[in-house]
Amino acid sequence: MIEKLHQSIEKLSGNEVRNLLLNLMYKIKNMHDSKDLQEEMLEELYSLYDEILGVSQNKRRFEREYNTVHIACGESTAGSLRYGLERGNKVIGFPDFFSIGPIWKLHNDVGRKHRYIWLKDHINMEMDYMEEEYEKRIAEILEEIDAIPGNVPIVIWTAENADEQTGMRYLMYLLKEKPNDVHLINTTLAHQELFTSNDDEQLFHTSMIHPEKLKEMDEKNAAKLLTAEESSHFQNEWLALSESKGILRIWQNREIKFVNENHFDSLIIAVTQKLHAEQEYRGFILVAKIIGEVLGLLEGNVFHAFLEYRVRELIYNGVFKIKGIPKDMRHYSVKLN
Repeated sequence: MIEKLHQSIEKLSGNEVRNLLLNLMYKIKNMHDSKDLQEEMLEELYSLYDEILGVSQNKRRFEREYNTVHIACGESTAGSLRYGLERGNKVIGFPDFFSIGPIWKLHNDVGRKHRYIWLKDHINMEMDYMEEEYEKRIAEILEEIDAIPGNVPIVIWTAENADEQTGMRYLMYLLKEKPNDVHLINTTLAHQELFTSNDDEQLFHTSMIHPEKLKEMDEKNAAKLLTAEESSHFQNEWLALSESKGILRIWQNREIKFVNENHFDSLIIAVTQKLHAEQEYRGFILVAKIIGEVLGLLEGNVFHAFLEYRVRELIYNGVFKIKGIPKDMRHYSVKLN
């Protein structure tokens, strides 16, 4: 059995290892914090052990019964849900970032290949994720979604941002042939209703919300059961979105808007000018610092790797000078010409 476990771990991708380790740490923390529930927590660790073996063998079928299947955009959000929700809930995290990159015909093989090529050519990801893991992970998740039994209710988690709103419509289209009841929960609106006493605290992405609050949203039935008409509406909206070959989407006035891919360039330049003004003399600035400042202004509503791509485009266009090798935002610096 030890040899089998060793072989299973060897077959895991780097991204799968990170997610399983995060899940393991969550469960250990739960055991530490909840002395009275350690027997239940131990059962969860046994389930994680089975999951490691199942993932490595590419068993994307449902080998046990679940009360509900939850689908989220992004593996960070999925990790929070796994930590917060009670046992009996299956969580599927779709490992993509739907606010950036082409989504043309993404529900077909030709569209998925088109998106993969663009992302591989433009977006820097750690540990060669695009080249070695992206296509495999997407295929596995599509298979897992297809394997959801028809009698299990499905909850799709979304929020007030282009990533999760675009992803929600894509997921609704993927589920269009399934007979399952589909529920939708907008965590931004649910958080305002359940937890926020003023308008100052607004969380625009599900991953920003503490797992215990996500659990409370689930327990207080914040999810809305979609009617057939509502489901069809979201599916048709996806088809309209997937006709565009646009690269960048924002969430504006509660609608998904396609904008030019240079949409954030002026903000990147303005932040760099501000950082230059804080220097004794105009020197090079680490790109990670610039992107961190921009993300703060945008409240995290754009994928950091897209901003790094735009910095490289500004270098190519002569706006920035560069020092270092642009393999990721921590390894090179820029300054304005």
